[in-house]
Amino acid sequence: MEYVKLRYGLEAHYVQHQGKPYLLLRDRLGYSEKTVLFAPAVGRVLALLDGSRTLRDVQAEIFRETGELLFSEQLEEIVRVLDENLFLENQRYIQHVAQTVAQFRQDPVRRAHHAGKSYPEEPGDLKRLLEGFFSGIESSKTHRSQAGSEMPGRLCALVAPHIDIRAGGPTFAHAYRCLRQSEPPAAWVVLGTGHEPVDNWFAVTLKDFETPLGVVACDKQLGQRLIQSAPMDVLAGEYNHRLEHTIEFQAVFLAHTQPTARIVPVLCSFGLEEWKDKRSAIDDFCDALRVVIRQSDYPVGLIASVDLAHVGPRYGDSITPSEGTIRQHMARDRALLDALSRCDAHAFMDEIVGENNARKVCGVAPLYVLSRVLAGRATGRILDHAHAVVDPQGSFVTYAAMAFFEEYA
Repeated sequence: MEYVKLRYGLEAHYVQHQGKPYLLLRDRLGYSEKTVLFAPAVGRVLALLDGSRTLRDVQAEIFRETGELLFSEQLEEIVRVLDENLFLENQRYIQHVAQTVAQFRQDPVRRAHHAGKSYPEEPGDLKRLLEGFFSGIESSKTHRSQAGSEMPGRLCALVAPHIDIRAGGPTFAHAYRCLRQSEPPAAWVVLGTGHEPVDNWFAVTLKDFETPLGVVACDKQLGQRLIQSAPMDVLAGEYNHRLEHTIEFQAVFLAHTQPTARIVPVLCSFGLEEWKDKRSAIDDFCDALRVVIRQSDYPVGLIASVDLAHVGPRYGDSITPSEGTIRQHMARDRALLDALSRCDAHAFMDEIVGENNARKVCGVAPLYVLSRVLAGRATGRILDHAHAVVDPQGSFVTYAAMAFFEEYA
């Protein structure tokens, strides 16, 4: 009898639907756009579909554990639904992946995957939403106190969130307001957090980025120089750009505030252990990026698309956060932000290593790259620091806006 295996990239959550409990299964990699609801008891069946058992073995195991019979037609129906939705690791799924990747690689434009989901798809609605964020900070007391301070130098980098735009909009606006107050770089290397593993830790694409407000052009010449200078194959993980939202959100704000800007999109994805084990290769990439920027004939800036701490049951913590928990983590963020403002990559990583990244700072990779590339040539200013509660259990995410400046010659 056939051995059945659930594939990598699936997420399961217990949910309430129409007053009843269900197990929701979805594909976070986006090869299947569908979500499937199963009875909660099916969760144990799914856990046994690891490729090491036949379907008859699964039936026997369920009977040993529960004393209940799982009829063949019931199990076969579960498997049919999984296969129909591309949730199984089999030839059908492998062929679908190959076709999807090929289609993505052939398209010269990275499509706006999150338009209509994370932000409005209609241009007028999106403009009104974004301008509302800028208007809000223009009238705030904090903004008025900052507005009188002059730019301390030439703008060369930004840190902006990648949390849902509706949640983090004011903090996005604090960062991108700098583009309206200065002569920004003509091109930006956008360092996006890669939430899925990326081959060789860095993934470059030479695709233009579609937004509802127009296409943000890729600086292909600059991107090619980075590809050629990088010490590893940075095109191997290009497909990761298809669904990753972290660069798409920055493209939306660039299209709104600096529509002539060109970008080089770079996803960065390495954890603490990878940084420890592969630090030499990671640092070599940072050094190559630094040289490419320095040798450019026109100003090139950096944008790090990052969030900070992720705390609460949604992120695997046993605690139910309180206002005091939020204040505690906002205070601990400041040590990270202070190190970043000095462009001190070592101090930044000391903070992360010291707590073993227990606070699940998901922007470690882009922030390390930014601080290493800017070391010795820029200083940062914290523009905003905020948080968003993301579920009824009080789970929350912290994030910030920063601007970095080089001294005028």
